[in-house]
Amino acid sequence: MVEKLRRFDEFVEEALYGDAGFYTFGGQKSDFTTSPETSTLFGDCVAHYLDNVWESLGRPSPYVVIEGGSGPGRLCRDVLLGSLRCRDAIRYVMVERSENQRKKALAEVANSCFADVEELPITTLSDLPNGPLTGVVLANELLDNLCPRLLVKRDEGWNEIYIDGSREISREAPNDAIKMATALVGEVASGVRVPLQLKAAVWVQRAINLLDRGRVLVFDYGYRTTADLVSRPQADWLRTYRNHRRSGSYLESPGSRDITFDVAFDQLPKQAMISTQKEWLELHGIETLVDNYRQIWEKEKNKPDARTLAALTMIKESEMLLDPKGLGGFIVAEWQIS
Repeated sequence: MVEKLRRFDEFVEEALYGDAGFYTFGGQKSDFTTSPETSTLFGDCVAHYLDNVWESLGRPSPYVVIEGGSGPGRLCRDVLLGSLRCRDAIRYVMVERSENQRKKALAEVANSCFADVEELPITTLSDLPNGPLTGVVLANELLDNLCPRLLVKRDEGWNEIYIDGSREISREAPNDAIKMATALVGEVASGVRVPLQLKAAVWVQRAINLLDRGRVLVFDYGYRTTADLVSRPQADWLRTYRNHRRSGSYLESPGSRDITFDVAFDQLPKQAMISTQKEWLELHGIETLVDNYRQIWEKEKNKPDARTLAALTMIKESEMLLDPKGLGGFIVAEWQIS
């Protein structure tokens, strides 16, 4: 049997989203605990943000919220269960490639948030819709699964990584890729590898283009610059996971494990406002929310009941969301479209 030579990003795309891919076969979910899975506080802060954007846009109706990479719908559920001022105007679109996840998400959100509503203000799609629309496009930990191309510096110049069976080979990179890598990192030592995150950049640009007015908001792990990213070993920014554990080479048993990449935010469209997730959550009300739980805990901690223990749980969850060495250190990028 002759193996097909594939470019690195094509190989990873097939391993994640092909017929036997990690996210396709059996509808497997990510091997990470994301912010919405950590606490409903994340959804509460996103809801606060959506209300503020709605007000700044003049309270449009409909007000379209599109969530890329929505998975089983947990963030959508938490947002819609919050005290939204924009509730009557909102139309929430969950975009997810996996058909199994789309079905699960629609059922979960409908049953949790709209048990007695005949016409649901939610829908699911496999890709971004057409514009123009007024509202917000958001994505939490989506860009890290949009496979980059991979270049490596050799003594003679830049090569691009291809996969032949279960081994890497490199060939001379095309001129446009060479120019991009050089612009991003300049002169580097032989052996340095640079991911070109074109698919992530294209996704963000598509999101920007479909809005006539609004915001694009993404949360992800990564680095502000490609130079910062490639100063680390490849094993730090290209990782595999299975059953919530690091899982060896991405070349082993394609489809059996998650493959993820730190995002280099300087490769995304320009003019974004950049912050950490900790800074963003603090700006959008997490401390006010947690203060209420702290008051409950301090008042009743000597004789705790179920309500008091629930308050303590929320306090602990907030600490995980704000941890600068964990979720709080994630990068948030926001683009304003007017």
